[in-house]
Amino acid sequence: MRKMLSATLLLCLVALLSVPLIPTVLAKKPTYVSGYLEYVPTIVDYRWADGNLHLDTTEEGDWYGDLVGHSHDEPCRVVIHDANALPATDWDFRWYTSISTFEEGECTVAGRTGGLVMRLVGKSGGPGTEWSGKWVILKGTGGLEGIHGQGTWWGLGFPIGDIPYEGWIHFEPD
Repeated sequence: MRKMLSATLLLCLVALLSVPLIPTVLAKKPTYVSGYLEYVPTIVDYRWADGNLHLDTTEEGDWYGDLVGHSHDEPCRVVIHDANALPATDWDFRWYTSISTFEEGECTVAGRTGGLVMRLVGKSGGPGTEWSGKWVILKGTGGLEGIHGQGTWWGLGFPIGDIPYEGWIHFEPD
């Protein structure tokens, strides 16, 4: 009896492992996306701690390319290490983090329109050096429900020019 039960369990386990997982079969191929972001930051608060300057900002952004829409970023945090150093070109490191929110109907991706929430993080060597960072989609609503994606961004940043981005997105199966 024990051998029969063990054989039955083994047979069930083999059968289960040989069946492909449905999400793997139904997953859609990721789509490459690229474009650029124009943004306007506003400093709302700052503080000094151990020679480092901490800036709290809000940002309004207009996205072009494969992600199209208007975002509001809050909170945005920028930290400038050794900010007491003069001239400012001697600052040795900065980092950035924010949450970009596109209200419902304010973002279009792959022909679908809805709302979107993204996290952006990045760093820079200081004034005049290029920023680089990553973005990840946290949530989509409306026509963008079920969207997933991540990628990179780079550029000189405030107050100069556009911020290019690129990455990959996909939607959960309908």
